[in-house]
Amino acid sequence: MEELEVINIQLQSALWECCSPQFAKKISGSSILKNTAKKILNDAIAFSAKDPAASNNILRVLNSYTSFKAVLHYRLAHALLNKEGACWNGKGEAAFLEIASYADLISSRGKLLSGAEIHNKSLIGQRFVLDHGVGTVIGETTIIGNDCYILGGVTLGAVGIAGNQNCKRHPIIGNKVQIGAFARIFGCVHIGEGSFIGPHCIVTQDIPAYSVVTVRAKLQVTRLCRT
Repeated sequence: MEELEVINIQLQSALWECCSPQFAKKISGSSILKNTAKKILNDAIAFSAKDPAASNNILRVLNSYTSFKAVLHYRLAHALLNKEGACWNGKGEAAFLEIASYADLISSRGKLLSGAEIHNKSLIGQRFVLDHGVGTVIGETTIIGNDCYILGGVTLGAVGIAGNQNCKRHPIIGNKVQIGAFARIFGCVHIGEGSFIGPHCIVTQDIPAYSVVTVRAKLQVTRLCRT
């Protein structure tokens, strides 16, 4: 399949740029890369189907959608950190720290290419779409379910700024949740399945499943400009 070939090329590029040659060579032929490519393909299929501008063109998403680069690099970096992965299992803490540094470099590369920051330790389900993703930040302990759609400028963050505890401090997003541009969700709150979080909303409490959260402007004035 041509799409998988394109994904593999992009993954190889990230690996060889961010990792040692020995490690990149080992991962290139592993099941980790193959399984990651399949997840990325599912993300791209969902993107091409849900975004009308993509016109159901998977290759267009893979080759030209910068926000998708963030997802691709997240998938790769997260796969390397998987403690059950054959890439480091049984090799001790030192080996894991080395691989963690590679994962961080891959994540940074994705941020540079996309303008979005997805922490490689966050947990993101299948068929994830990040559209117009510049400025979006997804924190370390965030959990996102399947079939979610997030726009640009979104923050999934902690309640505090400095001095946060090293614990579960980021949102849990259910399946099939849509989050509009510049929405901010803070703390270990749960957004129920199928909910819609509108643009510019600030959420700091649990939202029941299938809820619609929107901001209602108190005053908006339209005037005729006469010349």
